[in-house]
Amino acid sequence: MSDYKKEFIDFLVKSEALKFGEFTLKSGRKSPYFFSTGNFNTGASIYKLGYFYASKVAEEKIDFDVIFGPAYKGIPLAVSTAIALAKDFNRDKSYLFDRKEVKDYADKSAFVGYEPKEKEKVLLIDDVMTTGKTKEEAIEKIKAQFPKVVFSCLLIAFNRQEVDGEGNNAIEEFEQKFSIPVKAIVTVKEVIDYLHNQEIEGRVYLDNKTKSRLEDYLKKYGVS
Repeated sequence: MSDYKKEFIDFLVKSEALKFGEFTLKSGRKSPYFFSTGNFNTGASIYKLGYFYASKVAEEKIDFDVIFGPAYKGIPLAVSTAIALAKDFNRDKSYLFDRKEVKDYADKSAFVGYEPKEKEKVLLIDDVMTTGKTKEEAIEKIKAQFPKVVFSCLLIAFNRQEVDGEGNNAIEEFEQKFSIPVKAIVTVKEVIDYLHNQEIEGRVYLDNKTKSRLEDYLKKYGVS
């Protein structure tokens, strides 16, 4: 496992963006862990999150011209990734995000930021992939405004490696439908492998009991 992935997992648990316990997800599913980027609400933490996205971009050698983050949660992800790429990887790239509500005065565009030109490549960034619906909506919205762009990749922070309520692999279906590869900074299985009985600043976040609960959960809901 790459060092930056280990650093990212440490960062997630120490900031409580990744927590273990018993949680009810939006789908109604009972999960032994919970992940959210909402805890990254300071300048230092959101910059560091952007650094990990940028590290994955560099590792995968993703070719793109502009980063798109869907409103609202994706906006700071796109901006912080663009900053980290420029500062830490010497890649100064543009960013773009959409408006949920289009203004009826002045600039009435549905988008804010760089406007991609014909054949330019768009890197989509988000936190997780659940059903893929929000990503599909974003793609349709971008295509309506910029019909000649190309989508290079969808980059998410965390891959839960689960099926949806109908037993489908949302990531696999998205890749097949749009021919856009999906990459994640880390997967839940990488988290389990790295964190199991790993002491971080005097604390073990994932002991044998928690590991067993996670494995049972993935046997029930995990992708094959």
